[in-house]
Amino acid sequence: MRLVLGLACGLLVAGRGFCIEVATGQMLGPGYDRRAFYVRANPSAAWQKTYSGEAFRPEMAGRLMNLRVAQALFEDEWLTEFPFDPEENTDRVIAALDVYKAHGILAINVSMQGGNPGYGKEVPQILRIPAFGPGPGKGALISAFRPDGSLKPSWLGRLERLQRALDQRGMILDLMYFYQGQDEVLTGPEAIRRAVIELTDWLIEHNARNVIIEIANEYDVKGWNHGRWIPEHIGELIELARSRFRARGVSWRLPISASSYEIIRVDEQVRQHADLTMIHGNDRTPEEKRRQVAQLYADPTMPGPILMNEDNNGRDTTPEVLQRELASCDAVLEAGGSWGYMPWRQVQMFPFRHYLPAGSSDLRAGLPLEQSDPIYFKAVLEHIRRRVYR
Repeated sequence: MRLVLGLACGLLVAGRGFCIEVATGQMLGPGYDRRAFYVRANPSAAWQKTYSGEAFRPEMAGRLMNLRVAQALFEDEWLTEFPFDPEENTDRVIAALDVYKAHGILAINVSMQGGNPGYGKEVPQILRIPAFGPGPGKGALISAFRPDGSLKPSWLGRLERLQRALDQRGMILDLMYFYQGQDEVLTGPEAIRRAVIELTDWLIEHNARNVIIEIANEYDVKGWNHGRWIPEHIGELIELARSRFRARGVSWRLPISASSYEIIRVDEQVRQHADLTMIHGNDRTPEEKRRQVAQLYADPTMPGPILMNEDNNGRDTTPEVLQRELASCDAVLEAGGSWGYMPWRQVQMFPFRHYLPAGSSDLRAGLPLEQSDPIYFKAVLEHIRRRVYR
């Protein structure tokens, strides 16, 4: 395999194997670059920076290029407007992984409570609000968690298939636990805590070492319920997830953090408790991102590597927006961070039409959307490939 992650699989824990384990330099301690991601193939192997080896540009060592594929496990239990098969949806994501990896993508970002599917404005055939609160017929129920915090087997089945498919390819799963608008599914703090415990325990039981835990998506925005309990207790939830590795008596643990919409205003709880800094770049110019990521990188209070795992530079798939997209990628990388592309029209907006990009990256003005969307996707992936490989 071309990536450093093409390593022999280990065989551990009741016959459950793993091919890749991920950590941050901050977790590993002295002698490691705290701003870098590291991987290894078994517990006795040496940790290596991601993208190590002659195939890669040296400046990419320790980075984590990623795609936001939040809807990979999607199931809206109140969806009646269109037929939709959640299992087939996950299968389509798995079928695209080799293409992503060939373009230098090392991680995908997936949610246990979905993401904004664009109901209403972008998908006018579905007029419901993509949030739990309005109820059946008006809202959406997109959650791996039952009201008491227990886990739904159907979601876990899809998660297991996807996590293993990523692991077999030496790829990493950024797993989002909670999403604003769907946290109201849970009845309150005890259910939220139970959800963190049960999902983290599930990852431990399945020896899922290729996972980065993202407790909450954009903990600093409006839309959180229960008196904003999750944002107000984000440090507690990070520590709760971390404590499960000790409680279960395993010798390994996963990187844990939560993502912010604001780049610079990283919550003090995240600074104190997280293993990495997760940010989103939406609605900012490339130069703003360059400046702000550089500030984070230079700030000793920011934990671990700087991971931008969502960036929205405009939802139209036009040459003008593409230029901002590629400039944003370059800006974040050159400032010391890792960049995450969100293919909004292709894989975030229902019904998630284009997990696979087009064969051509020749994006021209005036193309029909069914042509421009996958071509745009291909153009971004090609740019990432050029940044990653020599």
